[in-house]
Amino acid sequence: MARRKARSQEAYDVTHDDELFRQTFSSSPIGMAIVDEQGLIVEANAPFAAILGYAVHEVAGAVAESLIHPDDAGRDAELREGLASGDLPYFQLQARVLHKSGDTVWTRSTVTRIGDPGAPFRCLVQMEDVSEVRKAKDLLERRAQFDHLTGLPNRSLLLERTQHALTRHETTDATMACLFLDLDHFKLVNDSLGHHAGDRMLVALAQRIRDAVRPVDTVSRLGGDEFVVILENIAGQSAAEGLLAVVMAAIQAPITVDGHRMAPTVSAGLAMAEDGMTAETLVRNADLAMSSAKRSGRNRVATFHPGLRDSALVRLSIETELRTAIHEGELVVHYQPVVELATRETVAFEALVRWQHPHRGLLLPQDFIEICEDANLVVPLGAFVIHEACRFIAANPVFEGKVLVNVSTRQIGGADLTRVVRGALDDTGVDPSRLGLEITESGMLLATQAASSDLEALASMGVDLILDDFGTGYSALSSVLQNPVAGLKLAREFTLRLGDRSTGDRISTAIANLSDSLGMYGVIEGVETEAQYRRAREHGWALGQGYLFGHPLPPEEITFTAPGVAHLTSLRHRGATTSA
Repeated sequence: MARRKARSQEAYDVTHDDELFRQTFSSSPIGMAIVDEQGLIVEANAPFAAILGYAVHEVAGAVAESLIHPDDAGRDAELREGLASGDLPYFQLQARVLHKSGDTVWTRSTVTRIGDPGAPFRCLVQMEDVSEVRKAKDLLERRAQFDHLTGLPNRSLLLERTQHALTRHETTDATMACLFLDLDHFKLVNDSLGHHAGDRMLVALAQRIRDAVRPVDTVSRLGGDEFVVILENIAGQSAAEGLLAVVMAAIQAPITVDGHRMAPTVSAGLAMAEDGMTAETLVRNADLAMSSAKRSGRNRVATFHPGLRDSALVRLSIETELRTAIHEGELVVHYQPVVELATRETVAFEALVRWQHPHRGLLLPQDFIEICEDANLVVPLGAFVIHEACRFIAANPVFEGKVLVNVSTRQIGGADLTRVVRGALDDTGVDPSRLGLEITESGMLLATQAASSDLEALASMGVDLILDDFGTGYSALSSVLQNPVAGLKLAREFTLRLGDRSTGDRISTAIANLSDSLGMYGVIEGVETEAQYRRAREHGWALGQGYLFGHPLPPEEITFTAPGVAHLTSLRHRGATTSA
């Protein structure tokens, strides 16, 4: 603490004729000090000295500027000149001061000129310790700019840093790139192991990403399972692709969470910076590329190109039209037969939704179902199909078989699928045993209490639960054993391999035997040729579905010539036929 010899105390004694000021100065809980025109502390009270960690006598005679943090020193020079000239009656300032211990203390000071105008300049400094207030403010600012779980910058700070980086790179030969990373099937981790386990996995993967990139790069978490990396000073796209490969390899290394060993995968999008581009545009382009990678089958990388933006605009247009279609009756349901292979007699129908677009004609599910899922429209769409299927059953009493309806995983649990099904059955008077719900393996594996309750309640009602696309998901056998499954449908990918005298034939035969041994009915999908039909029968399949037996048709084009159509439930315990 720098000190200079102060002038005579009598020259600065402003209190000999003002006892009230003396009492206030001494007893005030606020730190006070008198400073002369040389910047020396003439006198200080106990609270002022305490803020600095000194005794009162140690502060007297000190150079006030020496007590201020070097980064804040001199900030009040212009204000002090205004105070000395009489242009300012007082000024206020927040600054850091140096504690005797070496720590930094945030203070707020009000500086006022005292004494007569003609007297030598001196001022009264009233100082408060605002360190706790400042810490609270800093904490709020950090929470506003950083992800609370991983400590990474959030979207707001990411865009701010990216915009500054784009400005810096305008005058350099190097460029920038944005990586948009989305973990695949992360919801399954939360649903099966719990959100605490999911959080621990996110923290570990965030650290892996940080370790994989360079110090100059920015790693951000946008929320959920989405991460963004801004790569600065990149020579070009090839260099960015190389760094992306390093990041993906780091993420995909096996990880153990709560005793469960997993191998994470990620869908990634890459976008390169362009002249005049904003931070929002760069991140959005990478996001569009990531979405393209995910639609291509996940665990993939896609690079942004202008066509992706055009595709996104089309998807937005379709989403808007789809919302209208659901409310204005443009959706229709067609029905494809499921046959008993031995007789080719229709014993069931699968209800398949179509969109009768006013301008583009009849659209198939692959043209809009994915958009429907992304837009959270699958729940009302699914309810519509279930009600239509029940109306079809009620309108055709001569038909005694089942109607099978595909159910999205988003309809199970939170959307109260049981209530929707019960309402449709009550409205139409259809017996629950006439309805079957096809659920993918991931839907069967949902571990939430609401999802399990939904499935159990539906089975208790008498509605059949059918495992759809069997063999393409996770832990297929365990999903069969852990849920009230009445039947399964072999994925058409395996039907295409029938007759290969290798894996395809062996898998088909094994799954046909599995369904029979578990007392379930099995349906082989995608039968389109007589050769596939013969192979399916040889492998033991009792039921089949495919274009060989009929295309999906609107209900008005389906007729029933005889009432003696076999019930699908009668086939459940009949056993698989092996006759050719």
